[in-house]
Amino acid sequence: MAGSRKLQYADRVALQQADQAIRKDVLRALVEVITNCNDSYSRLEQAGQEADGEIVIEVRRKHQNSIIRVRDHAEGMTDSRMDKVVGTYGEATSGLKEDKHVRGMWGRGLKDSIFGLGHGHVYSFRGGYFYSCSLLIKNGVPTFELNDPVWANQSIREEYEMPQGNGTIIEVIVSRDDVKVPQYDNLRNYLQRHYELRPIMSDPQRKIILRDLTSAGKIRHEHILSYKSPKGEKVLSEELLIEGYPVTAQLEVFRSAIQLSTRGEEGDYADGGLLVVSKGTIISLTMLKFENDPYAGYFYGSIQCDYLHDLMKNDEPVLTATRDGINWSQPFAKALKLAVEEKLEPLVQAERRHAMHDEQTKLDKRLRQKIDQALHELNIIALTELSERRDRDSLEKRIELPPSGIGFVPERAHVQTGQTITLSLLVKLVENANVGATATVISNSPEVIVLNQQAVIQPHKHDPTIGQARIKVEGRQVGGEGTVTAYIGKHRAQVQVQVRSKKEAMLIEHAKYSNALFTDINFDDRMDPRQRVYFDRVNSSIVIATAAPSVRLYLDDQDRLDTTVQGQVLLAELITEAVCREIARHGVEIGRFLAPEGAEADAVQNHFIRLQNQYAHLIHKYIVTKE
Repeated sequence: MAGSRKLQYADRVALQQADQAIRKDVLRALVEVITNCNDSYSRLEQAGQEADGEIVIEVRRKHQNSIIRVRDHAEGMTDSRMDKVVGTYGEATSGLKEDKHVRGMWGRGLKDSIFGLGHGHVYSFRGGYFYSCSLLIKNGVPTFELNDPVWANQSIREEYEMPQGNGTIIEVIVSRDDVKVPQYDNLRNYLQRHYELRPIMSDPQRKIILRDLTSAGKIRHEHILSYKSPKGEKVLSEELLIEGYPVTAQLEVFRSAIQLSTRGEEGDYADGGLLVVSKGTIISLTMLKFENDPYAGYFYGSIQCDYLHDLMKNDEPVLTATRDGINWSQPFAKALKLAVEEKLEPLVQAERRHAMHDEQTKLDKRLRQKIDQALHELNIIALTELSERRDRDSLEKRIELPPSGIGFVPERAHVQTGQTITLSLLVKLVENANVGATATVISNSPEVIVLNQQAVIQPHKHDPTIGQARIKVEGRQVGGEGTVTAYIGKHRAQVQVQVRSKKEAMLIEHAKYSNALFTDINFDDRMDPRQRVYFDRVNSSIVIATAAPSVRLYLDDQDRLDTTVQGQVLLAELITEAVCREIARHGVEIGRFLAPEGAEADAVQNHFIRLQNQYAHLIHKYIVTKE
C-alpha cells in the first residue's frame, strides 16, 4: 500500500482547520495526541484485553525543529488502518460512532496536532510488523506518505523503544517558526491540570511519564504526571430532569475551603468549575452564567449526561467547531444549562451572603480594634516564651534563628497545585552542622511532595556563621496541607505548607521567629463544629467555629460573639486554648522547651497547662471589656 498522495480531507482546508483547532499551542496538540493514546487503551480494555496503560511523552527542545514524541503500548496500527486514520480527514475513526467510550469526535485531532505545529510521522507495531507514515507539507500542500510494512526486528524495536508487543509512536517536528515549545516545568504543570486530561492523569490504570531530553536524546528530567481534585465538601448531588427531553443529568457540586482559580483566570487549567462528562469523556469545563462570578469561585464538580454522547454520535452540533467545549445555543444544551444554573443559584447566593457578613465583621471598627490589640499582646506572650533574652534584646543579629539553631524561612508557605516552591533551611554552622553536611527532608502528606529529599548545606552568602540548604516542594492537591521536616543529626526543623489554586500570594513572608506567631482571629460558620477553635498554621490565624453548639448559644442576632459579657468570656477561653496550645507545640518543636525523646506529646500537654495557668487571666483582660 506504499505511496504518496494529496491528503484527503472531506472538503475542508486542512491547514486552516489545524490552525483553528490547535492555535499554535503545543499543549493543545498534546491533549489531542494523549487522548488518542488513551482511547486506544480504552478500546483494548473494553474488549477485555490487558494493557499496561503507559503513555510516554518525550520533549527535545531545540532552537529549531524541536521534537515531541508520544508513545503508547496499546493497539498499534496496520497500514490500512493508518490510511484511514491518518490519511483521511473528517472520518469518525475513534469508535465514537460504535458507542465506545472514547474521546475522539471528528477523526481529525491527530492531523490537526501535527499540521498545527509543523509536520510529523506515525510509527506503529502490530502483529510482528512495523508500519510507518508521514504527514508533510510539500509545496504548500498537505501530503500523506505511507511506507511499506517491514518485519519488526530487534534493531527497529530498540530504535523506537518498543521491546515487544504492539504500540504506536507519534512524532511531531515543531517546524513552524511561530510555535514555541514551553519550558519543561510549564509543560508538566499544565498537562496534568488540563481539564480534558484529568481523568487520564487520575486513572490508576494509566501511567503518564513526561521526559525532558537533551539535544543528544538523553533523559534530563523525568516526571510521572498526576492530578487530584481539590479537597472539598459535597454540597449538592442531584438527578436533574431536563425540561422538554426524556433524559436526566446527574449534578454533583463540591465546595472548597480555598478559593479556586476560574476559567477567566486560568482557562483550561482552572481548578474551579464543573466538568461536563458524557459516557466517561470530559467535553467541557464551565461554570455557566457564573463563570466570572467571584462568589462561585469556591465550587467545582461535574455534570454527567450521556445523552450528549448520543447527540454527538448523530452529528448534532453540540460541540463548537473549534473544540472549545459545548455549543450552549444548541436546544438540548440550552435546556441543560438552565436546569444546572437553577441549582447553582442558591449556592452562589449563600456564598455571596456569607462574604458580605465576613466583610461587615472586618469593617466593624470596634471589634477590629479589640482583635488587633489582643493580637499584639498575644504575640508579646509568644515572644517572651519562645525567645531567649539575648535574642529579644539584640538588634545586631544579622540572621535570626530559633533557639535550636535550625529553622525554615519562612515557617509557613503556600504552593500552587502542580507548581514548585523553594524553601530555605538555615542552620547555625559548627554547632549544628558543617558546610557540606546533608539534611534529610520528608513530608507527612502525599499532597505536599519533597522533590530533593537530600539537601546539602552551603555557606550563606550574607553570614559566614550560617549554612543554607534549598528544598524544593511541589503541591499535588488544592486544599492539601503537610508538614515538611528536615533532619540534621539530632536536630530538626519544620515548615507548614498548604496547596492553593491561585497563583497570587503563594508564599507568606512573615517576621521570622519574632512577634508574628499570631496574625489574625477569624470567625467561620462553615468550620467543623466538632472543634470549637483551632490554629491555622499556614495562615497564622486563630479560627473560631461559630457553628459549634456551645459557641452558637452565645451569638447575637448578627452572629457576633463579642457583644455580651458571656460571649466575650467564651471568646477569651477559646483564644486562650488556641494560643497556649500553639505556643507549647511550637516551643517543643524548635527546642525552646525541653522534651524527652519519645515524650514530645506529654511535654506539649504539660507546657499547655502551664501556659494556661500563667496567661489565661491576661488574655481575659484583653478580650473581656464588659462594655
